[in-house]
Amino acid sequence: MRQLIWKALLQLRLDSIRGQILAFAILAALIPSLTVSLIAYAQSRRALTEKITQELVTTGSHAGREADVWLKERLYDLRVFSNSSVVSETVARRDQAGRLVEYLNSVRARFADYEELQVVDTNAGLVASSVRGASPVRLPEGWERTFKSSRSLVGEPYWDEKAQKMIVILGVPILQGGGRIAGALVARANFGELTQVLRVFSARSVGHVYLATARGTLIADSRNGSAERRTKDLAPGVADRLLATDGGVVEHRDIDGIEVLGSAQRLSQAAWLAVADMPVADAYAQATGLRNLAFLVIGVLLVVIAVVAYWLTALIARPLRRLTSAAAQVSAGDLPIELPAGGGGEVGYLTQVFNTMVESLRKHHDELERLSTTDALTGLSNRRHLMNLLAQEIERAKRADRPFSILMLDVDHFKKYNDTHGHQAGDEVLARIGTVLRNSIRPYDCAARYGGEEFLVMLSGTLLDPARESAERIRKQVRAEPFEAESVTISIGVAEYPSHGDAAKSVIGEADAALYEAKRAGRDRVTCAVARSNKKKQKAGTS
Repeated sequence: MRQLIWKALLQLRLDSIRGQILAFAILAALIPSLTVSLIAYAQSRRALTEKITQELVTTGSHAGREADVWLKERLYDLRVFSNSSVVSETVARRDQAGRLVEYLNSVRARFADYEELQVVDTNAGLVASSVRGASPVRLPEGWERTFKSSRSLVGEPYWDEKAQKMIVILGVPILQGGGRIAGALVARANFGELTQVLRVFSARSVGHVYLATARGTLIADSRNGSAERRTKDLAPGVADRLLATDGGVVEHRDIDGIEVLGSAQRLSQAAWLAVADMPVADAYAQATGLRNLAFLVIGVLLVVIAVVAYWLTALIARPLRRLTSAAAQVSAGDLPIELPAGGGGEVGYLTQVFNTMVESLRKHHDELERLSTTDALTGLSNRRHLMNLLAQEIERAKRADRPFSILMLDVDHFKKYNDTHGHQAGDEVLARIGTVLRNSIRPYDCAARYGGEEFLVMLSGTLLDPARESAERIRKQVRAEPFEAESVTISIGVAEYPSHGDAAKSVIGEADAALYEAKRAGRDRVTCAVARSNKKKQKAGTS
C-alpha cells in the first residue's frame, strides 16, 4: 500500500510547480465541495425527516380518530337496538323468540359491519341469533362487571376462519326497570367499512395506514384489507416502541419486513393503535438524489481542475486563488456568492461550473428553508413554524402582560366534499382558504395549516372579542367564496391566552374544544372557549 501511494505521489511530481498547483487545485476544490455537499445533504435529510414526521403523525392521528368514531357508532347502534321492546320482552319472557330472530335478521341485513347479532341472558346463554344454528358468543370473563361500569364491551379482535375476516366482539347490556341488566346484545363485527376509511387516508398521504392491537396483531390494512393480512403481524416489541415515542416516528421493520418510518396513535375506545408508515428508501429518496448529484458535480469539477492546472499553470494560478477563496466562503455557509467570468477556455469553464454548483446548492438551500417553514399546498406556515412563533408570542405576552388569541378552523364536511368532487377540488378549497387567511390577518399575525383540513391563526395582542369578530369575518368570507363545485363553510373555535390556558398546548386544546362545540352546534359558526374560572363555576354548580 505504501509503495502504491509513493508511486502516485511521484506521478504527480509534487517537487514541481505544476504538480504542486495540481495537488492544491484538487484539494482546494474537493474539501470545500464535499463539506458543502454533506451539509446540504444533512439539512435535506433533517428537513425531510421533520416533514415526514408531521405527515405520518397527522395521518395516524386522523386514522385513529376515525377508528374511534367507527367504534363509537357501532356501540351506539347496538344500544339503540337493545332498547327495542322486542329485545327486552323476549329476554324477560322468552315466548317471542321467533319475533326476536326476525328483528335481528332485519338489523343484520341493513348493516354490513355485523356478521352476526346475538341476544344472550345473564348466564351468557343464547336466547336468539341472526345466524341459524349459531353457538353462543364466548364473552370474556367479568363481562357483567364491564357492563355495570362502562355499559359497553369491546373484545380482542381475532381471525374468523369461517368468515375469512378479522372479527371483534362488541356488546351492550339489555336493561329493564330500575337499570337491572337482563342480558346482552352482542355483535360479531367485521372491519370492512373501517378498512375503506383507512384506504382513503392512505390515498391522501405518502405512506401506508393500518390498525393493530397493542400486541401487534394486524386488524385492518389500507392496502389489502384484513383478510389478506391474517398471518402477518408486527414483530414483538414494535408496537411498544411506536407507542413510546408519543407523537414521534420510529424506524422499524413493517409487516412485510421492509424498513419503514412509522408513527402510532392509541385509540381511546379500545386498546388498539392506528399506525402510519412509509419506506425509509422512499422517505429519503430526494436527499439521496441530491447527495449523488453533488458528488457527480464534484467529480466533474475535479477533472476540469486537473486538466486546466496541468496544462495552463500560469493562467490558472490567479483564478485558483480566487476559487479557493470563494470555496472557503461557501464552506462557511456564504452561498450568495458568484465569481466573475475568468476569461475564455478551461479557466472560464471552470468558473462557470463553480458558479453553477453554488447556484444549485443555493437553490436547494433556499428551497429546503422554504419547505421547512411553509405548507406546500396553501402557502401558509406549517405546524412546526407556527409552534415556534407561538412559543415566542407567549414569552412576549408574559413580559408585556399582553394577551393574544388563537383561532382553530376546520372545513365542514370536507371528507364528503372530497368524496363527491375529488381530491383536486378539495385541494383547491384548502388553497383558497389559505388565500383568505393570508388576506385577513395583519403582517405580524400568523396563519398556518395545522393538519389536513384544519387551520390555526395566531392573532398577536388581540383580546377574545376582537378575535371573535375576526373569526366571524373570516367565516363569512369563506362562505362567500365562489368555489366551482359548491359553497364551502367552516367552523371556528376561539381561545385567548392566558384566560384559556397558560401554555401553547392548553390554549390550542381549548380552541380545538370550542371548534368541536361549534360543529356539534350545527357547523358554519364561531364558538369561543369557556374561561377556566367559568368552568370551575359550572363544575361547582353541577356538583
